[in-house]
Amino acid sequence: MSSYDRSLEDAAEHIVDTLKHFLQVNMILIATSDITTNRILKAFNRSDDSDPIPQSLLTPLCKLIIDDSHSGPHLTINDMSDDSRLAGLPAAAQLAQRSMVGVAVKTSSNEAVGAICLLGGEPIELNNQQLSTVKSLAVILGYVIELENASVTDSLTGLYNRRYLSHVYQNGADKQFSVMFIDIDNFKDVNDTYGHDVGDLLLLEIAARLKQGVRKSDVLVRYGGDEFLICFQHLVDNNDIDFVAGKIKESIKEPFLIRDHTIRVSASIGISANYGLGSSLKELINDADHAMYGIKQNEKNL
Repeated sequence: MSSYDRSLEDAAEHIVDTLKHFLQVNMILIATSDITTNRILKAFNRSDDSDPIPQSLLTPLCKLIIDDSHSGPHLTINDMSDDSRLAGLPAAAQLAQRSMVGVAVKTSSNEAVGAICLLGGEPIELNNQQLSTVKSLAVILGYVIELENASVTDSLTGLYNRRYLSHVYQNGADKQFSVMFIDIDNFKDVNDTYGHDVGDLLLLEIAARLKQGVRKSDVLVRYGGDEFLICFQHLVDNNDIDFVAGKIKESIKEPFLIRDHTIRVSASIGISANYGLGSSLKELINDADHAMYGIKQNEKNL
């Protein structure tokens, strides 16, 4: 388990330990949501003699809280069997729980990144103090998530950094990935000619163009100084990633205007994919790195 996951799970466990003594509810769920997955960090079931409940049954409830976070400060459902949003979810029928109260976990920028979900056999009635406590714990968890995200984010570009990949290795094992390794050609010349400040601004502009070429579910990483990595989830075949790679190469070739300097750069791109062949994400990254290096060497020899 990565230190990122461990910190979040420790925080979730403390929140559950507080709430289970403070509230008389049957179940407490603490969940997070990011670009790779929605997952339950901690689940408490007061009926401790029951079998563990599959995450696949619980995560849709927490996702509903996250998706509904724009509608109000908390979500209350007194009868899950009579709520249209839960009609197609097996949890409503299989959990033997009637009611739900949910509070979204948000960052300081008001982005919903998790949920605290309370479940009960009867309608859950929280007084002002109880509800305020749940909301305060949600704010604290939001701070923890934000701090952990800062530790896995590149300070210059705002993209994920290499530390975040250990989290993806842990939580994306069930996904099919295609990997694109991008190296900016002759970037050192930009620093030598215009200075490192302009070089940093160029990297910011490159990161912005890369963001335009990926989906929300894809993982975009600043891998090194002028190296970027994109982990695409569930692309259909090689034609898809080749098409995306072509668009990215063309977007980077477009001139950049930085502090009245017109700067032109290009990119060497290596690609690898598993398509169900069993290669790990770490192996795919290494393969894409080697493919990129081979392309760069061939271009030098031309």
